[in-house]
Amino acid sequence: MKIRIDKDIVEIIPEHASETAELEALWIKMGNCVGETKRLEPMGVYVPSENRSAKFHIEGLTEEETKAVPQVLAPYDTDVYCYICNRTEHIKAGQPIPVCCGRLMEILD
Repeated sequence: MKIRIDKDIVEIIPEHASETAELEALWIKMGNCVGETKRLEPMGVYVPSENRSAKFHIEGLTEEETKAVPQVLAPYDTDVYCYICNRTEHIKAGQPIPVCCGRLMEILD
C-alpha cells in the first residue's frame, strides 16, 4: 500500500487486490462516512529501523462492531488464503471473501 499525506488528509492507495479488500474492510469498520465515524489512535511506538508496521486502535467501536467482520466481495475469480491455518479456497467474482481463524482470508495475487 502507498500512503500519501497532504496537510490533514491521509490517502491510502492499495496496490494489490488483497490490499483493496483489506482497505474496504477498514472503510466499513470506520463508519463509511454515514452516521457516527470512528477514530484511529496510534498504539505503542513506531521506530522505522525496528518495526515493519505501525499499529492503530479503532476508537469508538461497540462490542458488536468489534466482533463483526465486514463482508467484502471478491473483485474477480481468485484463490484466497488463511495465513494462520494455511487453508486455501477458490471463490468466484462477486462472492464474499470467507472468514477463517477470525479474519478475512487474503487474496492470492
